[in-house]
Amino acid sequence: MVPIAKLAGTSYRIHWLVLALIGLYVYLGQGRLVALLMAALFCHEMAHVITARLLGLKVNAVELTPFGGQAQIADFTGLKPDKELCLALAGPLSSLSLAAFFYYVPVGLDADTSLWLMRCNLFLGLFNLLPALPLDGGRMLRSWLSPRMGFRKSTRLVAFMGMAFAVAIIGHGFYYAVGVWQMAQEILVGSVLFWFAVRESRFLGYSFVRYLIHKKSELNRLGLLESRQVVSTWDTPIRSLLKDTRPKYYLIVLALDDAHRVAGVYTEAQLIECFIEKGSQATLRQC
Repeated sequence: MVPIAKLAGTSYRIHWLVLALIGLYVYLGQGRLVALLMAALFCHEMAHVITARLLGLKVNAVELTPFGGQAQIADFTGLKPDKELCLALAGPLSSLSLAAFFYYVPVGLDADTSLWLMRCNLFLGLFNLLPALPLDGGRMLRSWLSPRMGFRKSTRLVAFMGMAFAVAIIGHGFYYAVGVWQMAQEILVGSVLFWFAVRESRFLGYSFVRYLIHKKSELNRLGLLESRQVVSTWDTPIRSLLKDTRPKYYLIVLALDDAHRVAGVYTEAQLIECFIEKGSQATLRQC
């Protein structure tokens, strides 16, 4: 990541692959087109930033990638699936709106430039709607799945879908692309998408801990949450108890002794603290 600016408390960074693409297009004499591409990527990501601020979310950093961008939100949106949905949808909607604008509205540009802008924004909008992480469509799907199957499971599932889409794109490039240039483009896009999907999956543990910490802060802010009770033995791993947490309720665990009597009551906050302090192998007994 290469830092390029910092405005209003938000740092803006550009991915190395975007820099490589810029260099390639400039080398091929397409400097004007790459400038238009950067403008399209910037508009796509600014839609996320503006939406985040309208939702009352703080944006720590913006990373410009070949697929649009990724905004690092201080307030973890996994806790509020409706906000994650709105935030993810903003990018594709802005790109598709710009595609329609350049298709229907004459803005004094030559036909080739207008067509390039239309196609570029159309690709960004439609591609980002694919239901796979790290794309916006994957975040939209996760926001829908998270209340039903938990943040951890939904992230893993949608990240796996991202890897599957990436493999499909690479396979299409090998067997069905017309010409070496199209094949190279599809293989490059698929490879980068696969790498980003793997990164999302690897960062799951970190994201999940952040999710749990923000659940605790949400309880402190609101003063109440719906609860769910779970009965457990002493030797149950903490990760097993936490993996099915949901954004909308608070977990209460009843620990039973060998005689099946209640020997202790543990709140989600206590489980979070144990998970963070003692690691993923900790059991309920260690709390």
